Amino acid sequence: MNWKNSSLASMANTLYKSIRFHDFFKSHFKFAMQCSIRKARKKQKRRIELISQKKKIKVAFMFQTPAVWKYDRLYRLMENSDVFDPIVVLTPYNVNLFYDRAETMRVMEQSALYVEKNQYRFISAYDTEAKRWVDVKKLIDPDVVFFSKPYKDTLYQYHIYNFTDRLTCYAPYGFFISNHYRENSNFPFHNLLWQFFAETEYLKEVSEKHAVVKGENISITGCLPMENLMRKDYTPKDVWKPQQKPKKRVIWAPHHTVDYLFEFSNFMTYAADMVELAKKYQDSIQFAFKPHPVLKFRLINIWGEQKTEEYYKLWEAMPNTQLETGDYIDLFLTSDALIHDSGSFMMEYLHIPQNPVLYLIRDEATLYSNLNPFSTKAVKKHYHAYQLDDIEDFINRVVIGGDDTMRPEREQFCTDYLFPKDGVMPSQKVMDILATTLKNQQ
Repeated sequence: MNWKNSSLASMANTLYKSIRFHDFFKSHFKFAMQCSIRKARKKQKRRIELISQKKKIKVAFMFQTPAVWKYDRLYRLMENSDVFDPIVVLTPYNVNLFYDRAETMRVMEQSALYVEKNQYRFISAYDTEAKRWVDVKKLIDPDVVFFSKPYKDTLYQYHIYNFTDRLTCYAPYGFFISNHYRENSNFPFHNLLWQFFAETEYLKEVSEKHAVVKGENISITGCLPMENLMRKDYTPKDVWKPQQKPKKRVIWAPHHTVDYLFEFSNFMTYAADMVELAKKYQDSIQFAFKPHPVLKFRLINIWGEQKTEEYYKLWEAMPNTQLETGDYIDLFLTSDALIHDSGSFMMEYLHIPQNPVLYLIRDEATLYSNLNPFSTKAVKKHYHAYQLDDIEDFINRVVIGGDDTMRPEREQFCTDYLFPKDGVMPSQKVMDILATTLKNQQ
């Protein structure tokens, strides 16, 4: 099969998921979903009863890649708690889909290095000696499970379907920006969750309108991933490559939708141009190439592994550039500007309102037809680029020249929508909700 043909790949992926995850009926028929929800709620109630017999609540955090790991602060709070016993579980991309197996295993190795560096207690879903995927549920027997993503892009045994008898939780790894309401609020995943921690009132309203459970499992906490961007006491590490003289620091973050879905990505248009801009402005600009973690898988299917590796290594090798594939909070906080066509970054980078941000628009009609009203407000706080000249104008006039006329608008957006008005950080709100819900069981 030619995996460059996105429609064939999509059909094959959909067929495989329906068969392997046994969810055709609950994905397409409301009565089947309602039946699954009722069964899950009974099991969850029983789990809460079992917790009453324990001194500590064992919490498993599913970790697929550093780029979408957003529970650090929550993990630390639990680690220092007398009530919770947290552990991180390294899980894979689904090697039975279009995810290259070799690259999947490299991602798992990178994840292991990341969690070791950050001193998390962890286990890997892959037993390297036995060369098999382990039964995590049986191995650690968690009471509460936090998922990093709602998608069926991992193996079945690490998806929510295998944990309906546990207290399942999820905080979105990024902001809800599209008008694809089902994908963000009404997958079987969202309905089966015991606790869905929403970043905004808007997501709760969408769930109440579109989800089978009508938002009954949603609590508004704010955006957990952005907590360190909002904390006044957080000091970021300088993660940029040392330079002989100070330069403006610009992140380029291309999305992965090069050939499917809403096709936000402009990567294929600007891949070569961005390299040339990095060379042209090597005396005044540092560039950090921050691709979406799925982009590399898609490029391997389109370009092949050799060309893809060469392109990524080029960004590592140039004197004023670097490749960033992991956590990006420190990268954001120590940068001067962002150029992107990402989804969640549309909201996330606005948490640093003093920094200008440029959005690359592939097709304006397509873009706005796929955004929800809230994210439409956010993208209008960006500078816009429709061609290479617009990117270069942003670099020269706004970044280097400092002519940032949109800063007041970004600051007002932050105040109105992004920062917690009560001053309580999202992770603490999650801890408070869990404590309130389970306190009578301890």
